[in-house]
Amino acid sequence: MGVIGVKGVGRIHVEAIASSEKTELRAVADINEEAGKTVALNYGVEWYRNYEEMLELKDLDAVSICTPHFLHCQMALKALDYGKHVLVEKPMAISVSEADEMIQKSKEKSLKLAVVFNNRMKPINREIKRIIDSGEIGGVYRACIETCSFRTQAYYNRDAWRGKWATEGGGALINQSIHDIDLFQWFLGRPVKVLGQIGTMYHDIEVEDLASAVILFKNGAQGIFQASTIDPIMIKRIEICGDKGKIQMDENVRKAILEKTVKDYIAAESIWNARQEYQWFDVRTEEEKRSGHQAIIEDFAESILLDRKPFISGEEGRTALEIVNAIILSSFEGRAVSLPIDKRAYDNLLERLKGESQGM
Repeated sequence: MGVIGVKGVGRIHVEAIASSEKTELRAVADINEEAGKTVALNYGVEWYRNYEEMLELKDLDAVSICTPHFLHCQMALKALDYGKHVLVEKPMAISVSEADEMIQKSKEKSLKLAVVFNNRMKPINREIKRIIDSGEIGGVYRACIETCSFRTQAYYNRDAWRGKWATEGGGALINQSIHDIDLFQWFLGRPVKVLGQIGTMYHDIEVEDLASAVILFKNGAQGIFQASTIDPIMIKRIEICGDKGKIQMDENVRKAILEKTVKDYIAAESIWNARQEYQWFDVRTEEEKRSGHQAIIEDFAESILLDRKPFISGEEGRTALEIVNAIILSSFEGRAVSLPIDKRAYDNLLERLKGESQGM
């Protein structure tokens, strides 16, 4: 494997690839000579300023793309053209249209395309998924996620691509909280309608630092989602409610199991308040034996070696991006957006936002 972009999260990829028995680090590419040469020297591999020169290597099977968002699509398409399997950091692209180009090209070339949503690999999230899928809390009818974090203005000023529609493709939604959006749809299933509102409250950036959405899922469940990068008192909270109980996740994870179903309690003869019996249980899992990134990379490697679909394929990675696009489109159009999203409408909006930022 080779890694394109090693200044940021790419270093995590480099370490994971080098330390795994399933992968071998062959080369790295980065336009930043100091960053690229330093990593290459530390791991005893070649450095390329031009990633296309790295793609020409005959003994390179796959690449991991860890560059700024706006480069993901073009680099993935180029790597696929060179016959390389592709693992791309989140978000896989800045629009669903770009994501679909990548998916289509990987199919045409019969090559693997996978997306890094490493939170799915965490044992606690896999256990939550198991609890829901097993029917332990019954059919889910509502859920909410708060994922409110904090970034200073210096964070956006440090890298010129951050905070801009043309290069980041959004703000808190597409960068910090897309992991949580992915978990939301992984837990609850495919969304069919989104009503969103975004705003730029405090940062001097083009994109949103606060976003809210109401999401309707295919099974009829309603979800509430809120994300920000303006909360110094940070919070990450998940609540998923089903007919037989609920799951709550904040600093700890626990589940409540009802003695009867919600429908049974509602049908009780008591007019005002039938007594509801339930019991809380802590949800615990074994400690993580490997990082989420290493788990994703090893799954990707296995998908190539065993010729199977990656755990988080391009199609899987696309869904969270579509929700992000839908929240933004809904906010600007002032109405609920049905899914599948109108790709042309979003592309037109994005081009307009890019133009406005450039004073066109």
